[in-house]
Formats: sequence, structure tokens, C-alpha cells
Amino acid sequence: MTTPEFVLAPERQHRSSGGSSRRRKRRRRIIFHSIFWPLLAIIIVGGGLSAWWLATSALAVRDDLETARVQVVAFQKAADERRFDELQPIADELSVAASSAAAPTANPVWRMAEWVPGVGENVRAVRIIAEGVDDVSEQVVQPASGLVGEFGISRDDSGALDLEPLRSATDIAADAQVILDGLEADLAGIDTDATIAPVSDAVNQFGQVVASAQGTLPGINAALAGAGAMLGIDGPQTVLLAFENNAEATALGGGPAAQTLLSVDDGTVKIDRQVSSTELDTQAPIGTPIDESADQLYNDILRTEINATTSRPDFPTAAALLRSRWDRDLGITPNTVVMTDPIAVSRILEVTGPVTLPGGEQLTSDNVVSKLLNEIYFRYPEGGPESDAYFAAASAAMFDKMMAGDYDIWQMAQALIDVTNSGSLMMWTEKEPTQQLFEGSRLDGTLPQTNLGATVLGVYFRDRSISKIDYYLHTAAKVTTDTCTPEAPTYTVEVTLRMDIPADLQFSLPEYIDSREPGAYRTEVFLYGPAGGSTTEVAVPNPANGATTGPSVTDLGRPAEKFTVDMVNGQTAVVRATFAGTPDDAPVEVRTTPMINRTAVEVVEATCG
Repeated sequence: MTTPEFVLAPERQHRSSGGSSRRRKRRRRIIFHSIFWPLLAIIIVGGGLSAWWLATSALAVRDDLETARVQVVAFQKAADERRFDELQPIADELSVAASSAAAPTANPVWRMAEWVPGVGENVRAVRIIAEGVDDVSEQVVQPASGLVGEFGISRDDSGALDLEPLRSATDIAADAQVILDGLEADLAGIDTDATIAPVSDAVNQFGQVVASAQGTLPGINAALAGAGAMLGIDGPQTVLLAFENNAEATALGGGPAAQTLLSVDDGTVKIDRQVSSTELDTQAPIGTPIDESADQLYNDILRTEINATTSRPDFPTAAALLRSRWDRDLGITPNTVVMTDPIAVSRILEVTGPVTLPGGEQLTSDNVVSKLLNEIYFRYPEGGPESDAYFAAASAAMFDKMMAGDYDIWQMAQALIDVTNSGSLMMWTEKEPTQQLFEGSRLDGTLPQTNLGATVLGVYFRDRSISKIDYYLHTAAKVTTDTCTPEAPTYTVEVTLRMDIPADLQFSLPEYIDSREPGAYRTEVFLYGPAGGSTTEVAVPNPANGATTGPSVTDLGRPAEKFTVDMVNGQTAVVRATFAGTPDDAPVEVRTTPMINRTAVEVVEATCG
């Protein structure tokens, strides 16, 4: 017996399948309509509300950012004019505007809008600016406003300088560097081709503010780091303070014959030792490794003669030679080397007022250069212990005046900035983190390794008369830049030298001042071209009493030309070199030896066509 099969007839089977399918479709339609239309309504209404909120918030953010901009300008002006009592109120108003501008940008609706095509990049750009202003306000301006008005020089019960304000300022500057570096990266990531004109303009303007601050910060960080190293903020240090004699010119200023060793520790600073060149061995060469190019340009006296230590326009080289000499001759290796000159002292005395020496003589801003670099040799024609004692007394008196702190701290800060930018104050330390903070500022005494920001050219002098005759030397430099072919710019550097000894002194100069080279005064001129450049021409339009050229080398990553010029009193000499630059060259900046009679510099553009 077979089991019966229960089956539908074909027609009935077809009708039953179709009905089931229709019922399922109806159910799906019911479900779709019951979910989709309400959801669509929510999206339409919610999207409209979101768009309205976003538009309203954007306008409010714009107004807050404009208020913040005004307050930033006001803060900078008040700080520049040292209206310190106004800084905190301004900072508070900036804080309110900045936080108000940033608040809407944290809303999820704002963040989602950043993903909307055609709109998102505008929204993201505004958020980056708003958050950046808020970060600067809260982490830099607010703490700085509280510190600036109270910043000063004070001592604890032991007599040590209170370094807490310096530590606070260092932390604020470090935070500012981190914030600005982050903002620079964020702004660079904004596609301004995808933003509307007002937003693009805002991005560009804010970028300029950030770039300006970044240009200022290296100098601030270097100054704070330098002050910390000089005061022993990181513990016990030995600091070698070398005073250059600009009357015997070298590239960095002059021969560092007078030197003082300081002991510093957590705000306590004292003089350990004062040394003149007579206490150091100038016969045996220093074994410090030096580039072959430096040996070629500056020959063996760079390693043997203490007064030639600063011949190369590179302070790390000079610092290494000085430290090695102290280590070899005196058994002491200084941790830090600082170099300055009477030109810098003159600027500093404008702030501190006169310095009185033990015998009652006063050094003032007006007379310190002439007294230390000229009159002393008429007083002590043969130099020796008496002149060394005079220099030591002057150095000690000026040091005591600086450490007393009885002056306007902000005027002093500006004075130190001025002398650093003129090349009369340089610093090197063995502490690598601190040394890195010097990089990018004039404090480190180096030539830039690239032409980014400025095409730096160098005009330097070195006395070879073994004399102090440069009190009477006058110099000038004219630089003609030819950028008519942008991919191949050239720079022609023409230097004029003139010896101008007063007629009544010409034949009665003390031996220490007058030339030890028979018949003429000898000066070497060193011209440095742009980084990565090359020399195309060397000429001597006016040799005066005689001039030679060479060697021609690449030194410090630049073409370098040497000229040796002999002059008698009243003569003028002219030397010239032309350098080829590179396509990335920027506007020209000319650095020179800090001369007693400042080198006059003229930069002109060649006529194209």
C-alpha cells in the first residue's frame, strides 16, 4: 500500500502562491511607510533645525573671533608699551571671546557638518581657528599676563636670585611653541581651494599671525634658555665670559684677551677667576678638530693665537677652541661660553647707568668704548699687568652692576635683544637641550644653513697688523642683488675700507695701537655668499697699498672669499666678489663684524631688461 500524496491541483497551487506574495508585499509597504515617512519628516525638520543652528552658530563664532582678534592686538600693544596693569583685563576679555568662539565647534552637529560635501571644509577651518585662538588664550596669554606684570629681579635670604619667574616664563614659552607648531600643521592641512573667500582669508590671516609668533618664539626661547644657563637654573655650572676687543677686529668681533670664569648654581653667581692672554700658552696649537676650509681661510694662528680664536664667523668653533685652551692650560673645562664686547656694554650701560671703578673713574654709555678700546693704550702704552688690571676691574664692576638688578628689567631685555641681533652677544653650552633652543636665533653665533626666510651674506674683517688700529678703520658694504632670472640669482658684494687716523696722532700712536707690520696696516676681508651658492667672480677695483686674493673655498656650507689688503693712513681700498645663488633664495640680509665704526650696509636691486 502506498502512502497517499496530498497535492494541490496546478491552478489552485498557482493562485495560492500569488496571494501569499501579495500579502507579504502589502506588509512590507505598511512597514516601509510607517517608518520611512516619519523618519524623513524628522530628517527634514531636524536637518532644517541643524542647518539653522549651524548658520546661527557660525555667525556667532565669527563675531567672537573678531572680538578675540581685537583683544589680541590690544594685548600686544599694551605689552609693548609696558602698560602691565591692563594686561589681565584684556586677557580676561580675550578668554571670554575665545572660549565662546570654540564652544559651538565642539557640538556633534558642527562635527557632522564637517563631513558634508561643499560645506565641510569651511566648517572645519572655522573650528581649527576657533580652537587655536582658545588654546593660545588659555595656555599662553592668560598665564603670561599674570607673570609679565610681576616679573623682576629678587633675591632669597641667601642672596641667590629667585628663578621661579624664569622657570614659569620658560614653561609658558615651551607651551606656546607646542601650540603654534600644532596650529601650523592644522592650518597647512586646510584645503583653501574648497573654502569660500571669507574663510580662506581668515585661514591666511590666522596663518600669518601664527607664522609671526613662530618667528618671534625662537628668540624668546633662546633668551630664556641663555638666562637660565647663566644663572645655573639646572644646577652647578662654570661659565666662561670672554670680552672681545673690537679694536683688533675678527669676524665675530675681536680678540677675546680678557676672560672671566663664573660659578653659577640656582641663582647664585660669583667670579672665580679672571684671566688675560698672558696667562695662556699661545705657542702650542690647540688640537681641537676644525674643518679644513677654516684652516685654509684663517691659517695656523686660528689654533695658536688667543686673539685669533674668533676669526671664523661661527661661534661654536670659537667656543670649542676656548674650552680646549682652558682645559689644556688651566685644567678647567667650562660648561658654557659667553662672548660679548664693549659695544654691547655701551648699550647695556644705557639701562644700568654709569659704572664706577675702584679709583673713582666712571664708565658710561658714551665713553666705555673709547676708554676700553683706545684711551687705555695711551695710558698704558706697553700694555702689561697695569692694563690687564684695568680690564679686570672694569669687567668686575660691570658684572656687579648687572647682577645688582637695580634697573628696568624690560629695558634691559630690549638692550640684550639689540646687542644679540647686532652680533655682540653669543652663547654656547654643552647642555644639548639648551643649545638646541639657541638654534635659529642670533645668540648661537652661526650662519644659517639654508636661505629660507632670508638670504644671509657675510662681510667680515680680521686685523693682521697685530695692533689695535681698527679704532680708526671705517668700512662699508654695497650688495647688488640680481634676481632678473629668478632661477639663477646673483649677489655682488663690494666692500670699501678706509684708514682714518687723526693727523695729530698719525706719528705718535702708542706701540700697542700702531701696526707691527712695516709700512702699512694690514686687514683681511672675508666675504661669504649664500648657502649652497658659488663664486662667479673675484675682483680688486682698488688695491690701496697692495691687495691679494684667495684662497677661495666652501666654508660653513657657503662660498667664501678671502682678500688681504694693505693700507697707509688716508687710503681707501675696494674689494669685490659675485656669488651665484639658488632658486629658493629669499630677501637679502647682510651680517658683518661688530666694528667700532659700524659697517655701513647698502642693498640695491639690479635693473632688469
